[in-house]
Amino acid sequence: MLSIVIPTRNEPLIEELIAQIKKTMKTITDDYEILAVDKSEDDTAHKLRDLNVKVIDQQSKGLGGAILEGLAAAQGNSVIVMDADLSHDPKFIPTFLEKSSEGFDIVIGSRRIKGGGIVGWGIYRKAVSGVGNLLGRWIAGIRVSDMTSGYRLYSHEVIKTLEFQKFRSSGYAFQLEVLAEASRKGFRTGAVPIVFHDRVEGVSKLTKKDVLEFALTVTWLGLLRLMNAFRRPGSIVQNRKKCEE
Repeated sequence: MLSIVIPTRNEPLIEELIAQIKKTMKTITDDYEILAVDKSEDDTAHKLRDLNVKVIDQQSKGLGGAILEGLAAAQGNSVIVMDADLSHDPKFIPTFLEKSSEGFDIVIGSRRIKGGGIVGWGIYRKAVSGVGNLLGRWIAGIRVSDMTSGYRLYSHEVIKTLEFQKFRSSGYAFQLEVLAEASRKGFRTGAVPIVFHDRVEGVSKLTKKDVLEFALTVTWLGLLRLMNAFRRPGSIVQNRKKCEE
């Protein structure tokens, strides 16, 4: 079974998204579920229930918390996480599943590989995303083309193995921590091209606090990477000690 997890908070286009997901899934399988992890002050949850979508009232904080609650409740062998504002087009779901079948434990919907792209972003959002990916690659050592993308597929094995309760971040930086921990555990990450469309209704959930948390998380992961490098057999420090002996 496939699970589709959607964090929601005051989503004016949610009915259209669910309709598109159901249309796409008709071409794939009937064995799927849609779970919304909701923290809305409007009628989003009511609309979802009318559409026979399972709604989980979010108890945690931030996007990361919503994703964790969704992953914990999901019953599928694979779980797709996507945004609720039509930024993530459901038509790419078959591509995620195809890539997963090649043996990848995590599949990222990448805007930064051939065939991918971004529509509607201004200079600020492009700069934030570009710098975030650059820092994640060079400081945290994560070799993924688009590590800030929230359109992803996770295998059941990844969800079962990663110790999410130990993660430090609750916002957008959560996406980075997942990739770092998955890499450390030896899971394979692949990417498929997606075209990301900026939301046309509603309010962006990216805040300055999220940007700061992302920067702090990158720094923390970079420090861990450095410490682990010096602990490994054959590191510079250990080789120097062996020479001195």
